[in-house]
Amino acid sequence: MKTYAIKGDDNRTFAFEIGNAYIGASAIADLLRQSDKVANVRSRKPLENRGDVHIEFQYAGVDFVVWEPFGDSSRYWVGPKDDANRSVSVEDLEAVFARYQPARWRKVVGDLLTLNLKSLFGRE
Repeated sequence: MKTYAIKGDDNRTFAFEIGNAYIGASAIADLLRQSDKVANVRSRKPLENRGDVHIEFQYAGVDFVVWEPFGDSSRYWVGPKDDANRSVSVEDLEAVFARYQPARWRKVVGDLLTLNLKSLFGRE
């Protein structure tokens, strides 16, 4: 899966984004649980109002969130809940997501939604 690193002034990756056409909240939670540094993964329940936050978790002892800016963005943002915690590097967590391969049906749907016709027809 393609990830989009968000770097701080020190050039350290403190957050990243992933396209939401290729992955859902439950798969994100499953991927988070693969990291030894992640604990207390809490997904939003249906009809629960947490704004645009879909998942809350702790990474290396720091509170992190998975949120969808404005509730209708094409990407999920994965990073610290508080801007003061931008010093925590998430490169190893980003690598977990970079290795993720969606199910075939999800990839086809994602390619259609994003108009990624090269990938859809195997020319990428």
